[in-house]
Amino acid sequence: MKENRERHSFRCRRRWRHLWMMVWVASAMVQGSLGAESVCPEECRCRTHFDAEAGHALRVTCARGGMRAVPVDFLDRNAQVLVISAPLNRPNFLTIGPIFTQPTPFANLRELHIVNSNVPSIGQYSFWGLQNLQLINLTYNNLTGIGADNFRGLINLTELHLDHNKIEQMPSETFRHLTSLKILILASNQISTLVPRLFRMLAKLSYLDLSDNPLADLNPEVFKDIQRLKIFKCRRCLLRRVNTQIYHLIPHLEELDLGENQFKYLTSDEFISLKKLRKLKLDGNQLSVVVDHMFGRNRELRALTLARNRLALLAPAALTNLTALLHLDISHNKIDRFHLQTFAPVVDSLKTINFSGNNLPLNEIAIALQILPEIHGVGLANLSLEMIPPNFFTYNEHLIAIDISWNKITKFPYKLLTKTKFLQRLDISHNKLQSLNEQDLQRLEAIAQVHLSKNLWHCDQCSAGTMLVYMSTTVLNSTLRNLKCYSPLRLVGTSFGSLSFDRLDPCPSTHEAQMSVIAGLMLVCVAVLAAVAAALCCSRRRAAHYYTNEEKRREHEHEHPEELLGRTELGSVATIHAPYHLVSKGS
Repeated sequence: MKENRERHSFRCRRRWRHLWMMVWVASAMVQGSLGAESVCPEECRCRTHFDAEAGHALRVTCARGGMRAVPVDFLDRNAQVLVISAPLNRPNFLTIGPIFTQPTPFANLRELHIVNSNVPSIGQYSFWGLQNLQLINLTYNNLTGIGADNFRGLINLTELHLDHNKIEQMPSETFRHLTSLKILILASNQISTLVPRLFRMLAKLSYLDLSDNPLADLNPEVFKDIQRLKIFKCRRCLLRRVNTQIYHLIPHLEELDLGENQFKYLTSDEFISLKKLRKLKLDGNQLSVVVDHMFGRNRELRALTLARNRLALLAPAALTNLTALLHLDISHNKIDRFHLQTFAPVVDSLKTINFSGNNLPLNEIAIALQILPEIHGVGLANLSLEMIPPNFFTYNEHLIAIDISWNKITKFPYKLLTKTKFLQRLDISHNKLQSLNEQDLQRLEAIAQVHLSKNLWHCDQCSAGTMLVYMSTTVLNSTLRNLKCYSPLRLVGTSFGSLSFDRLDPCPSTHEAQMSVIAGLMLVCVAVLAAVAAALCCSRRRAAHYYTNEEKRREHEHEHPEELLGRTELGSVATIHAPYHLVSKGS
């Protein structure tokens, strides 16, 4: 019995110990979770989100602004993503040093964003030990220079964003420690020169953006170390030309953006080395011609943008061999006609074309669209169109998007849009529409994206009444609510969303309309009668003046016949001795 009691007592103690262990573990877990919450700084927000690569990851966001220091002492060292930003009206004023590595490094940190924080420089070894860091974003700061020691230790960094700073120069081999870097963005700085071997050790770089820097010229030596580059952007870099040797050094380029520079002419072999090029932007330059066969070797080209140049004509063979071209933008040039053979190579491939802002008559556009039956999107903005014929898109039954904004259209083109059964995007903003009837609204209901703003919407019960009814009962609710009245004067600028039917002006009655028409006709008749009376009066005065003077002249000639004879003889002599051309002119 004693042995059984001891055995039972032992079992009870063991159960109690097990129970206390469970309670202690639960308490520790609760304290741990409370502790995790307590290490989140007051000015930040901490949450766990699911990441496809890392699973559950802790993200810390500090976005209130007004910070003078990064609260590293209160940040969880297990954070994978740290975002420090600020609103434009309340920026941060921060400095960066080895704050993320001492005394205990943020070993799991994969992304670091410090934006709009007036950071003046990056200290040496600031990121030493952060071997898992893959992305650094330091945009919208005050960096004036960077050096190689700023990035030492970042062996796994793949993205570096330094755009919108004040960087003026970078020494050779600035990025030599970033051997895994794939994306480098240096746009919107003050870089005027790229020194040789600047990108040494960046053999994996595939994306480079130098836009909005006053470079004026590109040194081919710079590109020898980044021959795997696939995307290169240099918009607004004051470029007048590009040494084509650069294209030989980066033959794998797939996207090239040279928009808004100062190119006036491109040779036919300009892009001959870029056989993998898929997207080319040359918009906003000063090109006056696209010569034959300019893109003859770019058979993979999918998108070509030539908008906002000075093109008067596309050469007949300008698009030769572009049998894969999907998107062509030739808007806002001076083109007034086409060679039909120009579009022959892209008849089967082209999906969107933008004619906007040219000097093209509708018949030229109609002919071009007729030979492009597979087109899905067309731009016809800013062409001074007052109407578009109902059969204009007869050959383009696959149209999905139409832009006819910035024209002078006064009546909704209902019949035209009944031909486009698959239309999903319509922009008819900035025209002269005054109202939409029920038939128009029913057609618009079937279109997913509609833009109707900046028209001359007349807000009376006849013109806007139907639109207000539809506003509350159809999918056009948000589109119609944002429209603003153009007339009458008391409702100018009032949005449809704040209107009610009783606020609208009443419809003018039939009698009032008839009277206004009659009054207008009477005014016209009065004006015509007044003009006729004035003309008759003037004619009579001239006739009276003529006969009066004629009688006086005859009396004078009868009294002094010798004067008439002298004038006749003098006139004959003058005629004989006058220059030949004056005689001829007089005769």
